Amino acid sequence: MVQLDSIGAVGATMGLRFNKSFKVAPGVRLRVGSKSSSISVGGKGGRVTLNSKGRRTTTARLAPGISYTTSTSGTTKNRAAPARAGRDAPPLARNEPLGPEIAPRRSIVGGWVAADLRGVVVHRQSEGDLRIPLTQITKAELDGKKLTLAATGHDTLDLRLTTFLSSRDLRFVETLAKAARLAPSPD
Repeated sequence: MVQLDSIGAVGATMGLRFNKSFKVAPGVRLRVGSKSSSISVGGKGGRVTLNSKGRRTTTARLAPGISYTTSTSGTTKNRAAPARAGRDAPPLARNEPLGPEIAPRRSIVGGWVAADLRGVVVHRQSEGDLRIPLTQITKAELDGKKLTLAATGHDTLDLRLTTFLSSRDLRFVETLAKAARLAPSPD
C-alpha cells in the first residue's frame, strides 16, 4: 500500500511479523509467531503439529520427497454457523439494512438477491425489497440461471440470474438451503 502525506511524499506501509522456532526436547519443537504459536512432535517419519488457533496437522513421510498431510480446521472467531443462525437470529424488519451476507450477492433481472443470517432479501428496482425469513423458506432450487424460491406465506419466486459465474450461483443456493435447513433434493 502506498500513501501520500500532506507534502506529497510517498511512503510505504509495511507489516512487521515475528517467527521463531525452538527445539524443546528431542523430536519436540515450539514455534512462536506474531499471529499464532504451535508445538510439533515427531521426527523424519511423521509429525503432529497443534497450533494456538486449534488447527491440528499430521504429516507422514511415505518416501523421500513424498509425504501425506491431513489437517483439521481450528476454531474461527466471529463466524456464525449459517445452519443455526436462521433459527436464533431476530426477525427481519421492513427497512432494516442487510446484515453480514452468508452467500455472495447475485444479480437478477431488475435487481439482486442476497442472504444474510436472518433471511433472503430480493431487491427489485421497480418494487423495492422483499424480505423472507430463513425459517419460512421451503424451497431453494437452481435450474441453469433460473432461481426458484418458495416460502410459507409468500408466492413462489422465479428469478432470472444475470451473473457470469455459475459456481457462485450454485454456492449461493447451497448456502441458502443449508441455512434454511432444507433437505437436499435427490437427483
